[in-house]
Amino acid sequence: MSPVVDAPVRLEPLTPATDARLLAAVLALDPGPDQERYCMPASRTYPPASADPHRVPFAVVLRGGADAGAPVGFGVLDRRGHLEHLLDDPAKGLLLRAFYVDRARQGRGYGAAGARAARALAHAVEPAAQLLVLCVHTSNAAGLRAYGKAGFVDTGGRWQPKAADPQVVMAAALQPPARRRPGR
Repeated sequence: MSPVVDAPVRLEPLTPATDARLLAAVLALDPGPDQERYCMPASRTYPPASADPHRVPFAVVLRGGADAGAPVGFGVLDRRGHLEHLLDDPAKGLLLRAFYVDRARQGRGYGAAGARAARALAHAVEPAAQLLVLCVHTSNAAGLRAYGKAGFVDTGGRWQPKAADPQVVMAAALQPPARRRPGR
């Protein structure tokens, strides 16, 4: 599977062939203590995701500048998850989960760019799917803004697993990866 690009980041699917240094750097990413109630770090979510054939873990990697190639975030595309609770027809969607940007890189637009690129990666993973769906806590204002900038809209649905805060169900149409123009 090819990387999916959205300036200033690209998404790199994490597979058994992934460079060990990249994987180690991804596993060291930290969403920050104030984000722990919203998502767990890759060090906890990558192992089960990499062992599940219905999930595709990925790194959000910088495209340019002095830090080109450095991971700044992590996420998982899930073909199953709890889609049956979120969509009338679960076969039409994929779930974006465990998505975050490292606390040292937050506030720079990498979350919105990564979420936008996740729509193209989801299309590459499951071309027949139509929607990328996610759940974001109602108290996560930064997450709601970033997902909105990435083209996700509130479906009106709410998800409240166990004793967690209520979560807004958001969805965006999948989009094919942007084609590179000749000479680029």
